[in-house]
Amino acid sequence: MKAVLICPGDRPAVKALAETEPLVLAPVLGKMLVEYWLDHLVDRGVRHVYLLVSDRVEQVRQKLGDGMRWGLKVELIPQTVEMTIATARAKYRCGDETDWLPEPDDVTVMDFLPGAPELPLFFGYAGWFAAVEGWLPRAASAPDRVGLKKLKPGVWVGLNSRISPDAELRAPCWAGENVLVGAGAVVGPGAVLEDGVVVAANAEISRSVVWPGTYVGELTEMKHSLAQGSMLIDWERGSATRVPDAFLLCPLTDHPGRTPTGRWPGRMMGALTALLTLPLAFYAVLKAWLRGKRAVRRLVAVRPHSTIGSSAIDGLIYHEFTEVKGWLQRWPQLWKVVQGEFDWVGNRPLSPAAAVSLSNDFERLWLKAPIGLFSLADAEACREPFNQEARVHASIYAMRADWRLDLSILSRVLGLRTRRNYLR
Repeated sequence: MKAVLICPGDRPAVKALAETEPLVLAPVLGKMLVEYWLDHLVDRGVRHVYLLVSDRVEQVRQKLGDGMRWGLKVELIPQTVEMTIATARAKYRCGDETDWLPEPDDVTVMDFLPGAPELPLFFGYAGWFAAVEGWLPRAASAPDRVGLKKLKPGVWVGLNSRISPDAELRAPCWAGENVLVGAGAVVGPGAVLEDGVVVAANAEISRSVVWPGTYVGELTEMKHSLAQGSMLIDWERGSATRVPDAFLLCPLTDHPGRTPTGRWPGRMMGALTALLTLPLAFYAVLKAWLRGKRAVRRLVAVRPHSTIGSSAIDGLIYHEFTEVKGWLQRWPQLWKVVQGEFDWVGNRPLSPAAAVSLSNDFERLWLKAPIGLFSLADAEACREPFNQEARVHASIYAMRADWRLDLSILSRVLGLRTRRNYLR
C-alpha cells in the first residue's frame, strides 16, 4: 500500500521552532514528528511513502535515508512550496487504486501527531506545548520505548539517564535518554526533557519543554517555556528571545574550546613560583623518604582536543607528590606550566580510562579546554575529581572560559576574596 506525507513548510505561528531544522524533524518525546508518522503507516500496512518536502530537503534526507529501518520505501520528493492535499492526491494517486490507503488517509499534512488531530502542533507555541503534554501518556506506553522506566506515577526516565538523588521529579514529567539532572534541581510538573538534556544543580523547570542537547544552567528558573539551545520561547505570551549567557541556557554542541596558549607571562610566573616554593617541594620529598615511600607518582593525561574512541589516544605524562595533600601535591605540575603544556587555569588532567567513560557530548567538552593547574571544580570545592559535579563544572568551563573567569577561579582557589560570581 502507498501513502503521501506532506511535510509542514512555513508556519509563522511557530517560526522560532524551525530555526535550526525543519518542523518535520521536530522532537516529540524522544522521536521526530516524521518518525511517528512512518511508524503509524507501517502499522497500517503501508510499504511505499511519498514524502513531499519543501523545507531543507537535505536535512530530512540525512535523517531518514531510504526508509529501510522502518521496512518502508520512502521516496523523498523536493517541492518549491508546500503542496495542498487536493493537489498531492491528484498528482500522486494514480494507477491501481487498490494499492493506496483509502481517502482521506492516503494524503496527510503532518500538522499533528497520528490519531490526535484535536491537538494541532503548529497553530502557536501554546498549541505545541499542549500537544506534547497530551501525547506524553501515549509515548510512555508505546512498546518500542526500550529502557524507559516509570520511577513513580506520572514520571518517566529514559535509558542511560542520571538523576541526582537530591533532585525532585514532579508528575507529569518526562526525561528522555542520556539526560543528566543535577542535585537540588526540581523538574515538573508538566516538564519534558528531550534526549541529551543537561539540567544543572538547583535549576527549576515546570510547564516547559527542553529541546534535545540543551543545557539548563545552575539556579535557572524556567516556567511556561520552550527551550531550544539558547533560544527561549514563552509559550503563554508567544514571545521568543535568545539568551546570551551560556551559564543559563545554551546548546551542547561541539564547542571549539580554548587551546593551550603557553603564554610567556604565565610560563615565567610558573618558573618563579616553582623557585620560591622549592623548600616545600624538598619537604614533600623528605617526608616520603622518611616513610620509605616513593616521593613522586607518574600519571598519564589525555591531551585536550583528543578524539575519544580512536585506536590511539594522544597522551602526556605528568607527576604529583605522593605523601602530601592539597595544592602541594600538584607542585611538580608547575613544570608543565613552565613547559606550556598546562595553563594556570583550565580543566584538570583526565586519564584515558576516565576520558573513555565520558558518556555524552556535554561531558566530552572536558577535553575542549586546556589542562590547568587549577580548575572551576577546585574553586567550587568539588570533593571528588571525576564525579557528576566535577564533570558539569569542567564542561561549563570549556563553554565559558575567558580571562575574567580565570581570574575569579585563581582568586578563589588562592583564598582571595572576590565578589565575582561565575554564573553572572
